[in-house]
Amino acid sequence: MYSEWSSLQDEIQCDKTNQSVLHKFPAAVGTTVATSVVKHIATSLSIAANNLEPCRLDSDKEVKWAMEVLCYGLSLPLAELDTIKECVNVYCNWLLACMPPSPHPESVPKPLREDPDPYIQDMIHHLLNLFVPRPGSDVDSVRKQAVFCHRVLRQIQLIAKESTMLSRESWETLLKFLLAANDSLLSPPLEKDDIGDQLCERVLSVLFEIWLLACHKCFPSPSLWKTFRAMCISWRHHESLVVQWHKVNHALTCRVLSFTQGPDYPKLTLTDEDSQLIPPSMTYDCIAQCWFRFLHIVQNPVDLCRPETIGKTHKFMQAAMNSNTLVDPTQHECLLKLPFIFYKAMKGVSVMVNAFLGIPQTQTRYDDQLISTNSNKLSVPSTPPGQRKTSRPMSVFSSSNKGSSKSSNTSANMPKSSTPMLSSLIFYEPRQSLAPTRPRCDSILHLFGAWLFDAALARVRFHNCHRTVPEQGSIHSDRRSSSVTDSRRNSVSLDYHQDVGCDNTYEMGRAEALGTLCRIFCAHKTGETILPVYYSRFYLAMYYGLQTSEDYMSGQVLASVLFNSCDILRVDLDGVQMLLPHILDAIQLVLNDLPNKYKSSETSSAIEFKNVDLQRSCINLLLSTLCLPLHFKDLTIRDIVSSTDTDVQLITFISLKKKILDLILGALKTTADSTNTQMLLGGLMLLVEDLAVCDLAEQTTFQPHDVSLEVDNSVFSDNSQTSLKTSSSESSFKEGPYHRLGNSAHDIDSAYGLFGESVALICHRLMSQWKGDLNSALAAMEILAGLAKLVISPPNLMMCKCTVKWICEFIVQQCNRPAPAHSKDLHSTIVAAFRCLMLWLVEHSRLLYDKECLHVVLEVVELGISGSKSQKPEIQSVQLKETKIAPSVQNRASDPPRYKQDKQRQPASKRVQEAAEGLLTCIIQHVGAFPPPCGPESLFSLLDEKSLLKYTKGNSSLPEHGSPFRYFVLENSIVIGLLEQPLGNIEDPLPTVTALIRGPFGRHAWVMQLRHSPRIKRQGSSKSHLADPGRPVPMENVGTHHTVRPRNYPESVDKVTQTKADKSIPTLESLVTDENRPELNKLKSFMEKQAQFEDQISQTKQEEMQSMTFPNQDTECKPPKITEEFQAARLFLSHYGFLSLDALKEQSNGSLPPSLVTLDTTNPGLSNDLEVLDTITARDNDTVHVFYVKSGQRLAQDILRNVESNHCIQTQFLEFLHSLGWPVDIQKHAGWTGHISTSWKISQPEDIQNNAPRTGTGGSIYDGQQQVLYWADVSSEVAFVVPSLDTFNRLQNDGDKSPHISLNVNGDRLRGTKPTTLTMERPLGEPRSKPGDSPGSPHDASTFRTRRFGRASTITIGPDTKIFVVWLENFEDHENFPTGDLLPLTNTGVEQYTTASSTSMRQEKDIFLIFIHALQNGLFRIHMEGNTGRISMAIPLVDGMVVSRRTLGSMVRQTAINIGRRKRLESESYQPPHVRRKIKIQEIVDKYHLKMTESEFYTALFQDVHK
Repeated sequence: MYSEWSSLQDEIQCDKTNQSVLHKFPAAVGTTVATSVVKHIATSLSIAANNLEPCRLDSDKEVKWAMEVLCYGLSLPLAELDTIKECVNVYCNWLLACMPPSPHPESVPKPLREDPDPYIQDMIHHLLNLFVPRPGSDVDSVRKQAVFCHRVLRQIQLIAKESTMLSRESWETLLKFLLAANDSLLSPPLEKDDIGDQLCERVLSVLFEIWLLACHKCFPSPSLWKTFRAMCISWRHHESLVVQWHKVNHALTCRVLSFTQGPDYPKLTLTDEDSQLIPPSMTYDCIAQCWFRFLHIVQNPVDLCRPETIGKTHKFMQAAMNSNTLVDPTQHECLLKLPFIFYKAMKGVSVMVNAFLGIPQTQTRYDDQLISTNSNKLSVPSTPPGQRKTSRPMSVFSSSNKGSSKSSNTSANMPKSSTPMLSSLIFYEPRQSLAPTRPRCDSILHLFGAWLFDAALARVRFHNCHRTVPEQGSIHSDRRSSSVTDSRRNSVSLDYHQDVGCDNTYEMGRAEALGTLCRIFCAHKTGETILPVYYSRFYLAMYYGLQTSEDYMSGQVLASVLFNSCDILRVDLDGVQMLLPHILDAIQLVLNDLPNKYKSSETSSAIEFKNVDLQRSCINLLLSTLCLPLHFKDLTIRDIVSSTDTDVQLITFISLKKKILDLILGALKTTADSTNTQMLLGGLMLLVEDLAVCDLAEQTTFQPHDVSLEVDNSVFSDNSQTSLKTSSSESSFKEGPYHRLGNSAHDIDSAYGLFGESVALICHRLMSQWKGDLNSALAAMEILAGLAKLVISPPNLMMCKCTVKWICEFIVQQCNRPAPAHSKDLHSTIVAAFRCLMLWLVEHSRLLYDKECLHVVLEVVELGISGSKSQKPEIQSVQLKETKIAPSVQNRASDPPRYKQDKQRQPASKRVQEAAEGLLTCIIQHVGAFPPPCGPESLFSLLDEKSLLKYTKGNSSLPEHGSPFRYFVLENSIVIGLLEQPLGNIEDPLPTVTALIRGPFGRHAWVMQLRHSPRIKRQGSSKSHLADPGRPVPMENVGTHHTVRPRNYPESVDKVTQTKADKSIPTLESLVTDENRPELNKLKSFMEKQAQFEDQISQTKQEEMQSMTFPNQDTECKPPKITEEFQAARLFLSHYGFLSLDALKEQSNGSLPPSLVTLDTTNPGLSNDLEVLDTITARDNDTVHVFYVKSGQRLAQDILRNVESNHCIQTQFLEFLHSLGWPVDIQKHAGWTGHISTSWKISQPEDIQNNAPRTGTGGSIYDGQQQVLYWADVSSEVAFVVPSLDTFNRLQNDGDKSPHISLNVNGDRLRGTKPTTLTMERPLGEPRSKPGDSPGSPHDASTFRTRRFGRASTITIGPDTKIFVVWLENFEDHENFPTGDLLPLTNTGVEQYTTASSTSMRQEKDIFLIFIHALQNGLFRIHMEGNTGRISMAIPLVDGMVVSRRTLGSMVRQTAINIGRRKRLESESYQPPHVRRKIKIQEIVDKYHLKMTESEFYTALFQDVHK
């Protein structure tokens, strides 16, 4: 830089202008003269100042003579402190001559007032004598000398700042004086309490400050710059030099960035003092020149780790020759501080690099921790750094005060008693995002690369293959830019010649340098190129930094690399995969080896391997490696940095699979941090799914080695369409399944083995460690739910059964925890466990064919609903391997049950009860029957009143008044609509009723017919029982006819002797007299005639019957006419036991309606409310909006235009879209479409328009106009919408006119938060809104029937969470993604948001973004954003994860669903769908309850309804 200029160092050091004529006389003479003259001058100066008398020195000759005396006075020994003080006072007063007019100008000699410039230069030369050390002086005298120097420095600072008279010569003199003063004080080796020790920081700060002022007012010449640079070489053993150097560099860097990168670039925050170092009016050119020159003012800071270089100066040599004990100048005591000075030098460079990368930071952060005033009190070892033994390589992982090791084995940088933990030096600095407009990596490496590369390999013991000195012009010439001087170039190859052991004395500075290099390379932009020479040097430094063997390892360097290189495998660095084996070794050391090593140690509490940030960094790195083995498979990893001493072993990517699996499983067993646990669980899910999909694609098979598993696999099958025939003994749950947890799974390299090992480990940790942590428990449930959906060949059914039981056991443990432990978080984990259990049972429906498995599940359901089990528990201790679990409740099927009426219903909470009810309904309705016949799009029947009436005889639509349906409500929770008219396809004249059953869990349509015989005639012997036998043939011979007169009393009565009482009633003959005998005879004749007449008639009738043919048509039995009209509704209610007098009575609780309620079908609002009820689905629904961003795009219109054509997007994007779900037609779709106006409808054939779908799009066809991408399971449904430019244009032109949605204004809104209660209302007389006017609904939606929103409802629907999936061509564009501009396009019809409202109306915490960037190696980098609140971000995707092509869609979909679930769990207003439906049914009962007496009710059953 200054090769063509000469240095002034010799001139300054040999300058005699500070010598007086009195120096030629004996010391006694000079001292006498100086003492007398100076005293008189000082007294005259004081008198002149007080009496306003002019100074008596009137001529130039007099002033110069006086100055000669004053010059000698400043050089007197410290024994003459009074004289020195008076000299300082005189000169400080006279220096004011170059200042603006002073209040007492008479005290300054006249010549100085008239022309101060030449005198000022002489005085500055003379003042140098004051800064000359006086050997042999006592400490008090030295301190007083330092006080005088401070005063002079303050006066010089004042002159430099405020004087306007200084010429260039004066400025050069001033700078030379400061250089000479610093050289005089700082060049010699530092001695404690000498003048250099006391003035070091002050004299350096004045030098740098005044030099900056000189650059502003009178820019120094190149010779002065070269002199400054050369002299700094002799001062580098002083800590203050590095401190002041970085203060100036940071201040200049802050100003340089402000005008080179713009005002919006992240600024380096400085202290108020440092920010004032640079004059505000300094020009940009001057700032740039100063910044570059000051940056290289100390030459190569890496020399600070080479005491043999620092100690080779003239002053050190002289001190060694004058010392009786010091032989080698490099062994001077002051050089023992070099490791700490070296670290601070590298830390300052790191701060500048961070500033260029755009990492927001505060420059004082490390000042407060590292550059402390106590640094001079360091306890240093007696052994020189170059000859010191290797320090403990893993000292980073141990506490600072552990043990009592000797001083010779400790680091020289800080004492163990006062050293801050390494975590405070490196790890506690949070990872910040980089500036999108940051400079290229090459540009930063051109500036700082030479220093950082050399520092990263400082004092490293190289392998033999790396000890060859590079040829000049190869590495050394290529790796440095023109900004590096020859002196720096010649000082780099020293380490390459050393053949010493691994010296970790300077590992702190080396760690900082290598960490800075990692940040630079991790800042690599998409498509950016880096010079190959930089790659090679970086990988070489990384190789030695990642060493884990005792001979080469440095704990702090390794920790710094791991912490700062989280992104190294996901930024498309060329050839970075060669570091993969070494990275895995380092991760294994931190995550597995060290925790296991210190696991049983008594001092484990003092071990710092539990550093959460370090472990998190390792996990971040690990997440970048998970897909590499299966992606590259047999590709060989080039090992170009290994030692030639050892045999070269070819390593393939697939060979690292087992190691990665062991790493993540081992880390899960030891980590205790919640965030780290979730990251590991997400990575485990990726591993299992990637391996399962890969195995399935390759059609690999695996036969389990466990005989019991083979038996179970032969017994069970996942095919729900076939029946299972097994006895209870064959399929019973094995007692004590936890014994499997401790066993290692067979062949975890396969999906089968890894699935079993993962499930067992997760369940083990869940019940032993994670049960008290909400986020960890939720993450475990999310992963178990994801594992339930994996297709493993062959299926690991024994592990599936164990998993179901473990989940049930977890629920039991949580429910049985003591009352103080019950909280919302605890109940959230139970709710999540019930949901997870539901998915396992639906996906593995054959598990419920196992008797004991079914028993365990139903017991847990009972526990959730009622709060207790019906069977008496048997306490049984369960002990896991290496972990003791609290006693769990085990019930025997043989125990006598306790009936519901005998139990008090006390569930853990209402939420737990609702979750258990949902599981019970799922078991009854969906297990073994999902997806339903109508597809997974709807769990409801696709028939409603309008559809059914089309198939009735003579009707095709709903009548204008009333309804042909009878509506009843059972138990205040089920609405039954009964249609008594038979459908058109029913010809049998039998009692038929069509029932529409609307309950909390959906709508179901049933047609029931009362039959007394099967509809299909059976074959075989049963046919004779159904055939008509015909009329029996009459028979003449009827046998013997016996005439027997019946007796009223038995014959034995006649033999009984009569008593007087028997004779008390006279006979008829005894009462007949002569008078009435004729009448009695007459009566007898009548009776005889009647008997004869009846006999005659009987005989005549018999003769007629004998003469008639058989059978007689008049008397023959005939079947009755078939009845074609029934009270089918009455029969249905009666036969199912709903119709009774008790059911019609009011409940004892007056607030509840009767068990059986009739609804008023004449009220037109009933139909609207039933439609609103149908719009409340039985599943949670989410909407994910997908965007594609080309490189550099920031405008919403440009982003939306990308998906118009498939030529504007990457080919992987369309493949990714189709992996999210399947396309559905909006007009025909019965599920969620992304907007309320088009969702959950029943399309009629006449309403469907056959519009040709758009072709050749880049995904815009799925914008919700014609199609969307859809996915659903038994508990969730998701719509993936790709907004298009057409949607944006319609929003701009028409605005959002979606169906009216009003927000209930409550206290939450007044507090500025989002209201939690939504009401969807349409007044009865108001026409339906056109859904086509909504930006999220199709433009032709008005042509087919949509849902109408009925009267006001207070159903709470929970949080409105926005989930964006953004595909990035350039990863840096995620910083500029226009979320606010695209937010109006994501309207789903349930939020209050219009184009007129600002984006601030939505809370940022409700928006989650998943960014996807395709790497050059074919994998995909994930970046996630979103405020998570109390519940952290959902998994399995984790920020920074690298996923494979085959798992990308599935992982994104699972994460989106889990985000919605977590937000609903966190929300105070959320209610499950079946609860919302139940509340709506209760509202319908309150509105339309037709109150009748019992007689009126029965009468209405027999009355006809409107046909």
